[in-house]
Amino acid sequence: MHSHSWLNLIMFATVVALATFLYIKPSLQEEVSYKISSLSAEAVQHIRVARQGTLIELSRSDNRWQMRKPVQGRVNGVKVERILEILSATSQHLLPSTNLSHYGLASPVIELQVDQESFNFGDLAPITNEQYVAIKQQVFLISPHYAATLPVLPIDLLDSRLFAEDEIPVEFVLMHIHLKHGEHWQVSSQHQEQALSQDELNQWIQDWQLAQATYLTLDSGKADTDGEEISIMLRDGRKIKLIAEQNESELTLLREDEGIRYHFPSSIGKRLLDPFSINKEQAVFAE
Repeated sequence: MHSHSWLNLIMFATVVALATFLYIKPSLQEEVSYKISSLSAEAVQHIRVARQGTLIELSRSDNRWQMRKPVQGRVNGVKVERILEILSATSQHLLPSTNLSHYGLASPVIELQVDQESFNFGDLAPITNEQYVAIKQQVFLISPHYAATLPVLPIDLLDSRLFAEDEIPVEFVLMHIHLKHGEHWQVSSQHQEQALSQDELNQWIQDWQLAQATYLTLDSGKADTDGEEISIMLRDGRKIKLIAEQNESELTLLREDEGIRYHFPSSIGKRLLDPFSINKEQAVFAE
């Protein structure tokens, strides 16, 4: 065989080998992906988060999340959905669980329990910056994003809206005004010289229903001696008692049934406490 033929044969063999390598290489590089949980977020009924001595427990009722510990309160459903994203997390690293202290898992920084499944969060891996998490006596590396969705304090999860969607007020008793809904809103007030239309009253009621606090605090348990008591009757017969305290910067409303204080800017506070502020605002605007 001539040298030219040998050269062609070598080149052909090289091309075939290269093509075979390129065909096989992707399959060799495919990484194994481990799904760390078998739970479905839609089926979860209980969540428990423990970190640094703080214990938070949530449960689902009528497809709504409620906080059970350390306080009773309504929970922001979107934030719960973010917590449950961990159930769909995957990992490319399954590690031996023989030396948990090596991963910071001997004393986990955070413990998350979703129904009967426990997730213990440890240190960050120095190279990948992923976080060690122990589940069912197995250790995985996952994004630290999942730990970041977990609350530090109970108020981080509580709903900032003063009323739930199904809490429909039908009667308000404030210090200087009484409103009750029959066929329409009826008003008894010291402001006898002023009148409010049904549209204005409906707008004021809606302001209450949609009121969303800028931040929340938990009740200290100390008696409120200077606050104004507000009584609100709901359509379902329940009664809500609020203690209002207002200063130049904000209004705070304590819902006694929840033990939670809702903080509002003073501009919103004045409007909530006085439906006649609508007329006052219009008068100022007219001037």
